[in-house]
Amino acid sequence: MFQRRAAGAIVALCALILASCGSSPPALVAPSPVIARVASQTVTLAQFDTRYHSALITLVQGGAPPNDPAQTTALRATILRSLIVDTVIREEAVKLGLEATPAEIQAEIAIDAQQAGGMSALQTELAGVGGSIAQLEDEIRASLNEQRVENYYAQARAALIEKILATGANFATTARSFSDDTGTSTTGTGTSAKGGDLGILTAAQLKTYDPAFSAAVQALGVNAYTRTPIHDAGGYDILMVYSKSAKGWGVRHLLVYAGTPYNVTDRPAWFTESLFTAIRGLCTLNEITVTLNNAGGNPCTSPSPSPTPANPSPTATPAAKPGG
Repeated sequence: MFQRRAAGAIVALCALILASCGSSPPALVAPSPVIARVASQTVTLAQFDTRYHSALITLVQGGAPPNDPAQTTALRATILRSLIVDTVIREEAVKLGLEATPAEIQAEIAIDAQQAGGMSALQTELAGVGGSIAQLEDEIRASLNEQRVENYYAQARAALIEKILATGANFATTARSFSDDTGTSTTGTGTSAKGGDLGILTAAQLKTYDPAFSAAVQALGVNAYTRTPIHDAGGYDILMVYSKSAKGWGVRHLLVYAGTPYNVTDRPAWFTESLFTAIRGLCTLNEITVTLNNAGGNPCTSPSPSPTPANPSPTATPAAKPGG
């Protein structure tokens, strides 16, 4: 805001900033209305509209009718729920000092623009699938926040599982209960049902694994397991070698997912359940409020069914048994 001190000062300021006194000051942009609050965080109508319009265009491009009232109602509820979940994650990211910064988001967009052949090309590419730069910023922010919060809790979960193993718990039994390698992710091999058994890994096969994983396997003795989780491309791995021979190493592993690059669709069941638990707690404390009209999706008034976690909490310690 310009302060009027003297005519000469005004002229100089106009020349410097506005190029002429006849130039109009920039119009003030009204802040977007708040449509929901989650603890100390807010959700604005602009955020809702960004996701809604992008999703609607995608549906229509896929052949859905553009003016189906039932579809509109369902989509609005889905968008609101997704915003509330992401805001719960953002609230936790803020508390942990892990929130994605504007500079980090813009750095990711710059990479995308470079890969697309420039910012204009990126905008055209996004528009072709119903997106926009605002939608991309929203997506990057939500993804970075979730990746960081999930990684923080994955590390803590892996440490708790290490404590379970330290009591003498059977490695295979523990892997069946807690490993995220269920085969449902894009990279999972489904070893949890087999007690984490990866079979016999040859030296050639080990070279195809993450270097941290390979080094840990080769350093372990028979019937030994890593006492500190190995942070590799899949997340936090606890490894056990149950045999060694000329053919290779017999290996079991227990994975706590925190993949790099992170994929939201691979969100492990225990993390999903933790989000529902957090939402239920916030509802109990009346810390989630929604003022958006004509939209369901408020978890405090019409809660979504909470999924039963495929991998339970590691606080439920299995019976202690020696060996793997």
